[in-house]
Amino acid sequence: MHLHSCSESELRKGEAIAALQEARDRGYTRYIGYSGDSNAARYAVECGAFDTLQTSINIADQEVIDDTMPLAQQNKLGVIAKRPIANAAWKNGHKPIDPYQHEYWERLRKLNYDFIRDCEVPEAVAIALRFTLTVPGVHTAIVGTAKPDRLQENIQLLQPGALEQDQFDCIRQRWDEFAPRTWIGQT
Repeated sequence: MHLHSCSESELRKGEAIAALQEARDRGYTRYIGYSGDSNAARYAVECGAFDTLQTSINIADQEVIDDTMPLAQQNKLGVIAKRPIANAAWKNGHKPIDPYQHEYWERLRKLNYDFIRDCEVPEAVAIALRFTLTVPGVHTAIVGTAKPDRLQENIQLLQPGALEQDQFDCIRQRWDEFAPRTWIGQT
């Protein structure tokens, strides 16, 4: 059972956490988790109440990698990456119509990854997805689709396994160089 996008201040009150813990204690659920980003996600990990964390981790959203993931690993939380391909906001070559994708579109333009510039969309998606699943402590990712064929395509994209360390490091380095501290996780 996941608590989705509850603010840090609401988490700190403790009522929502207590209700989830009671559900677990009564056997209504085996595990409880928090789904959110930034300071709220960090607090959810720090408080020690949750079994899992679902948070944004991708080529355009890396705040959690340094700020929260080491603590999640230390606390043995299962980590679910949401938005693992950054909504593929670059795939059409122009700003997406859907405003939901605008933040990632703008970030990716600034990050200007060579694999997005130089590769066909399926190869760029493969690199983005493999990057996310290569982040230490990530156990699984949610790649949303309504198309069974797309699910099969994504599975095929993962056949090479983890991203090569030099490519992973290159993506992290660009983030470190170009991402301002104001780029926090997208809820």
